[in-house]
Amino acid sequence: MWICPECFMENSANNESCSKCHTIKIDTDPKEKEPTKVEAFAWDQASVKHNLPVSVNLRKHISIKRDDHSQHIYSCIKIGNTLLFTDFINKRLIICNAYGTDIHDIPLSYSPYAITQIDSNTVAVSCKGKIILKIDISTCSITNEITTSRESFGISYYDNNLYIVIDRCLMHVMDLPSEEKRTIPSPLEHIVDITVDKNRMVIIERTSIYCCSLDGTQIWKTKKDNLEDFHSVTTDDEQNVYVTNFKKNNVLVISDDGEHYRELFTDLNELKDPWGIYFDKKDKILLVCNDHDAFLFDVR
Repeated sequence: MWICPECFMENSANNESCSKCHTIKIDTDPKEKEPTKVEAFAWDQASVKHNLPVSVNLRKHISIKRDDHSQHIYSCIKIGNTLLFTDFINKRLIICNAYGTDIHDIPLSYSPYAITQIDSNTVAVSCKGKIILKIDISTCSITNEITTSRESFGISYYDNNLYIVIDRCLMHVMDLPSEEKRTIPSPLEHIVDITVDKNRMVIIERTSIYCCSLDGTQIWKTKKDNLEDFHSVTTDDEQNVYVTNFKKNNVLVISDDGEHYRELFTDLNELKDPWGIYFDKKDKILLVCNDHDAFLFDVR
């Protein structure tokens, strides 16, 4: 006896189709029918619940080399159609559009580390010399200089607060515009970068990734067994985590629960020594850069 899944009619075991609606009998006995390779793959994928990207395709490769001088691009972001890069050696922001044209600089008085967006026209940049600069990119002007107690490195803006990595080992939260600060505990002794979004904070060191609540409580952590060299971190609209892997010339993407990961761009020869990374959540575009080149990827 078998029951039709469409009309729930009871049918004789000898019937190959339903006597009422003619639905074909489906054999569900695993002893009688082994799954095909395609079916087995589908079942295996269905059992893994994660939101890792299905496809990541190169949209644009842009040369951001400005002159004959050496340059070190520490960080990058994308605001609408504008790309911004911090050049530590030459004390400047490099700015261009997403087509790779209209490239120009904003000269700075300090060597810039990390950059974060505050609004459509304003960014904050952590700099060598215990300084954070607020910059209006529409007028290419410095609107404020904020002094920190010690050197600031990674920086991220969320919900009117700047989250700042101080001296690689502390995390300060600065309210804007009051500039009042508080300290939150860090699970790491040598923080490389930080990103904050959707009430979660992701911080990285060279070989580890930690996801925490905004008060510093650990949600999950991951540590690779083999030696890695992580440098920058960003998250997408599904809270997947992307980190640049300097030694392996690729990007590692980790699921929002920290349980699954995938290596991206292992066969992209031009992506050598990647450092900066940023995910544009509105357009679903991933920006990755090294000292000379920027790459825009469509992520689906």
